[in-house]
Amino acid sequence: MGEVELRVVASLLTAVLLCLSTLKMMGALQQSGYKNGVFFRWLKRKDNLYFNRLAVLSLCLALTSAVTVLCFSFLPKNGPLLVAWIPFFGLLFLFVRMDSKYALKVNVHFTGRLKRLFAVYFFFTACVAYIFIAGLGFLSELNGSHVYGLVAYIPFAVMPVLTPILLTGASAVTSVFEEKRNRKFIKRAGQVLDEREIIRIGVVGSYGKTTVKHILYTLLSEKYAVVATPESFNTPMGLAKTVLSPDFDKKQIFIAEMGARKHGDIAELCDLIHPDYAVFTGVCEQHIQGFGSIENVWAEKSEILKCGAKKVFCGGSLRKLAEGEFANKIGESIFVDESDFEVDTGAAATVFTMKVYGENIQFKTALLGRMAAENIRLAVMLCIELGMTAEEIMRGVEKLQPVPHRLQLSHNNGVYILDDGYNCNPKGAEEALTALSRFSGRKCLVTPGIVECGVLEEKINGELGEKIASFHFEKVILVGNTLVACVKKGFENAGGDMTTLTIAESLDKAQTILKGYLQEGDAVLFLNDLPDVY
Repeated sequence: MGEVELRVVASLLTAVLLCLSTLKMMGALQQSGYKNGVFFRWLKRKDNLYFNRLAVLSLCLALTSAVTVLCFSFLPKNGPLLVAWIPFFGLLFLFVRMDSKYALKVNVHFTGRLKRLFAVYFFFTACVAYIFIAGLGFLSELNGSHVYGLVAYIPFAVMPVLTPILLTGASAVTSVFEEKRNRKFIKRAGQVLDEREIIRIGVVGSYGKTTVKHILYTLLSEKYAVVATPESFNTPMGLAKTVLSPDFDKKQIFIAEMGARKHGDIAELCDLIHPDYAVFTGVCEQHIQGFGSIENVWAEKSEILKCGAKKVFCGGSLRKLAEGEFANKIGESIFVDESDFEVDTGAAATVFTMKVYGENIQFKTALLGRMAAENIRLAVMLCIELGMTAEEIMRGVEKLQPVPHRLQLSHNNGVYILDDGYNCNPKGAEEALTALSRFSGRKCLVTPGIVECGVLEEKINGELGEKIASFHFEKVILVGNTLVACVKKGFENAGGDMTTLTIAESLDKAQTILKGYLQEGDAVLFLNDLPDVY
């Protein structure tokens, strides 16, 4: 095998191992929405040791390569360099093996976009590796010294620390193609919607969107063939994938969760699906990080009132925020009326009474808390509008089960577990804390605080600490170091019992603490679970 062939093989092997060893980094970029700025904020975070590990890997590769070539310097020509590849590739392979044992909270999804990104990333890495090898080889030949020739390739060990730049470079290149491809995909979905006779329902709000969508789907399925956007798909691409999926065929109702991260998102989604009806759950401080103020959040979410829907069903908390906005609305907006609504919340179920076709009907559901009852009520109002009978609605409510990680109750070894780990907000946090307080045994809370509240994050997490203190739980575990100082300060200022409060570095450490503490009859609430990239 000639010199060029050896360099090509070495470059390809290096690229394979480096790309495999940085799959978690690709997962973090995927969680960042393929936004390089968000990804680099994750990479530079103080408690994130990922780049440090890459730096240690580079140092180990450099040291082992140097020691190996010097130990085998008695071999003729390129012998020492060839031997040095053995520990070099061995360490990379070992890093891949060890890294695979530490999973991301959100697994890497091997979508078409990620596969295309991987291909470009691999190509970039292989090319840079070859340029490195060829360039260092040229310098070695230019120098002519035998000793220099042995150590000339040591700088090649910096390849691992270059991977973040190579990955984001590949992302920048592929994003140009991906954005163009996405626009075509979304346009095709819009054409399909224009051709279909299907009732379209949009669900908007700072909180409760996925839960309300789930409730609507369950209730409406008692009478209609229904399709809804899966999980928390709430972007134009998420909606388009649903519309163009086989599940969309022959359906009578389409329920679309509509999210917003920046100004114009709701209007764009409305232009795509043109909702016939909408549910507007409410507005809170969630997502202020992206919008700057609660007024801007309201301004964006309230675009649903102008979308041309026949009726928009709004949560009662929106009445004050909406003052003055309705002069220019299109369609009819209906607010939840609190006067004919009674709720009895329990630890394991919620019972509520509401009027259906003028008759007071009592419902019982496995969904927990007053907010759950209000969400069901919003959905019931729309079901009545669509001609469902009281019997159909009651059957649907009986079938409701909690959405995963949204105040989901389970029972394990005699311990009650409330999983409210998905995307906590101030209103939902208070509801979850109240739900925990209803249990009779010892009560434990695990939380990292509330995120995405922008300039109000310190204030809101301080208020969360004060609220936690008011419940007098037997054990409070604050996780991480992102926001827990604010929560702890609020807890202490409100007179919380500091002997009940513990700070754990990670969720794993918190679970270890709980294993030694929990006993039969206890209840534990997991309130929010920060994503990998926060």
